[in-house]
Amino acid sequence: MNIKSTGSINELPTNNNNRFNKENLIDDNFAKQLNSILEKSDDKELKKVCRDFEGVLLQMMYKEMRATVPKSGFIQEDYGKKVYESMLDEKIVDSAVNSGGIGLGDALYKLLKAKT
Repeated sequence: MNIKSTGSINELPTNNNNRFNKENLIDDNFAKQLNSILEKSDDKELKKVCRDFEGVLLQMMYKEMRATVPKSGFIQEDYGKKVYESMLDEKIVDSAVNSGGIGLGDALYKLLKAKT
C-alpha cells in the first residue's frame, strides 16, 4: 500500500492505490444503489439520487473554485477555517440543490427515467 502524507498534523494520509481509495468505494456504492433503484422503478428514490449526484458535483465545483482564490495572508489558514469553509460550501450547495439546482439533477432524472 502506498500511503502519502504532507507532514501536517491536520491532514490525513492519502492512499495512492486506486483500488482501495474512498472515491472508488463511493462510486461503486452509487452504481449499485442506482441500479437497484432502476430495477424497482422507484421515481421518488431516482429523483433523490439524481439530486444527490448534482449536489456532489456542485460540492466538488465549489471546492475547486475556492482553491483558485489567492491567499492574502490576512487571515491565518488553519484547520478550523477549512472546516468552516467546507460546512459553508455544503450549506450553499444544499440550498442550491433544494431550490432547483443548475438543472443537472433534472436532466439526469429525465435521461434515466426514459431507460426504465
